Amino acid sequence: MFNKIDFHTHFIPEAYEDYLEKYYAGKADGVATPHWSVEDHLQLMKDNQTTHSVLSLSSPHPSLGTAEETKELIQNINQEAEKICQAYPEKFSFCASLPLPSIEDCLESIDRFADTAFGFSFPTNCQGLYLGDEKLEPLMSELNKRQAKIMIHPTEPHEQTIHAGELVKTPLMEFFFDTTRTIVNLAQNQVFSRYPKITWILPHAGALLPIIAQRISEGNKFLADPDTPKPDDLLAVLAQKNLYFDLAGMVLPYQLPTLLQIVDTEQLLYGGDFPYTPAKAVQNYTRKIEETDLFSQLEKQQLFYDNGQKLLQK
Repeated sequence: MFNKIDFHTHFIPEAYEDYLEKYYAGKADGVATPHWSVEDHLQLMKDNQTTHSVLSLSSPHPSLGTAEETKELIQNINQEAEKICQAYPEKFSFCASLPLPSIEDCLESIDRFADTAFGFSFPTNCQGLYLGDEKLEPLMSELNKRQAKIMIHPTEPHEQTIHAGELVKTPLMEFFFDTTRTIVNLAQNQVFSRYPKITWILPHAGALLPIIAQRISEGNKFLADPDTPKPDDLLAVLAQKNLYFDLAGMVLPYQLPTLLQIVDTEQLLYGGDFPYTPAKAVQNYTRKIEETDLFSQLEKQQLFYDNGQKLLQK
């Protein structure tokens, strides 16, 4: 078993749990809010030989209240994360959430938590505001100046009305579609090339990007509007060294080999997705990566620990 640094793992502070109960009756994305505690998290880390975890919020982004309520709630959530990391500095770091969709409040939060947070967490969309939207330009500019790290987490697509997906839980299918949608939107709006100092962490082995990236890159050569700025080449973007891919979820045997045709092993990070993925399932998925013949022992050491250690020190 390898030592691990976990870049896709969540915490559920009381203020966020109350929010989920108020607005979603405790079943956000159609899934009951799991129990979480620092003690349970530390136990999983011990059992899974995880030496460090980077905490962040899962879905949904807490933005259904007023702007003032959202600002206060996000501040409380980030302060709770700070307290956990101060109490267990060797065990935890955190990605600060931002009080979207208020740009002014987000800029204040970036300034407030830039020195204590590992990076900043963004949902794939917030009330239909997708990453890549020009409204987010002030945030991208500021985060680029700070050479910040952005961790993306999927959420339900905005105004989802596709009846064919009603019987499939949102995290199982729509999360992948929304992750893909927002990364493509970033590339189409040249965010990657215009803000090259941002480091990006993409969830779930890039979702559907390994399959669709070539189609978009090639199609843009003859379908892109000649009167608009040329999109970033998606295949080239995914291979950039400032993009990382966490391996949370069931990435074997199909998804990961496809991703590796585009990216380098140095771009891979371990992710467990606790507590939304139960501890036993986390260990099961982890074991599949530990035992696969897809990587050498050195490459496994890289993806489980070395890549993450370098990123934490960056």
